[in-house]
Amino acid sequence: MAGPFFLYTSPMTPENLIEAHGITKTYPDGTVALSGVDFAVRPGEVHGLLGENGAGKTTLTKILSGLLHPTSGEIRWQGERVRLLSPREALQLGIGMVHQHFALVGPFTGLENVALGEEGGGALGPVRATAIRRRVEEIMEESGLAAPLDVPVEDLPVGVQQRIEILKMLYREVDLLILDEPTAVLTPQEADELFGVLRNLAAQGKSVVFITHKLHEIMAVTDRVTVLRGGKVVAVRDTQETSVEELAQLMVGKELPALRERAERPP
Repeated sequence: MAGPFFLYTSPMTPENLIEAHGITKTYPDGTVALSGVDFAVRPGEVHGLLGENGAGKTTLTKILSGLLHPTSGEIRWQGERVRLLSPREALQLGIGMVHQHFALVGPFTGLENVALGEEGGGALGPVRATAIRRRVEEIMEESGLAAPLDVPVEDLPVGVQQRIEILKMLYREVDLLILDEPTAVLTPQEADELFGVLRNLAAQGKSVVFITHKLHEIMAVTDRVTVLRGGKVVAVRDTQETSVEELAQLMVGKELPALRERAERPP
């Protein structure tokens, strides 16, 4: 890793759950995926991370979840400077990420997948299974995130598999849930249901980072939005104070031409 891990030394802003300062990621081939990125998420907010494909959205969140290590920069969690060396360490702090490609074991049931990797290990015996089921059912009721627990996940629709992934994170009591392009595998109705779940989680004090390149989703579910372009932050906006037009311009770096109405044609 080139250079010192931490470069930024400014104080933590008290209202933020997590802060990233000066995050740069340069790969061995010289590709700069992120350059001096500052990013912050408040408790109890749904924060959109918006940008075109290749803007650096997934790279940033992989760093925040311990999957990648930055070339330079600093991360603070609840006011304390941290080094996230692995997803397990991030999860222990309270940071969980659901990737586009799910990490589920197909022949295992939903309940077994939720319990998989839990501290203590061992077989999922009747007593332990009952305790885990009771807690997962409580989480489903609190969040509105319903999913069958006794069906092998390979037999479930992909939208329901995503729910199992989210339940895994909530069962581990994460305070920050990162979702990477979650609606890419959902029908419009499933996407609307997911938005309702995210609002419920925010109302309970959970924070959500919602990665997308779809402008209408940002407007529908987020409280604030950070826009990335070319590996840099170009804007942070309160969602209520911005518009689809402004966000589109920020994403691409120029004003988009207005759509022309098509001329009437005879049938």
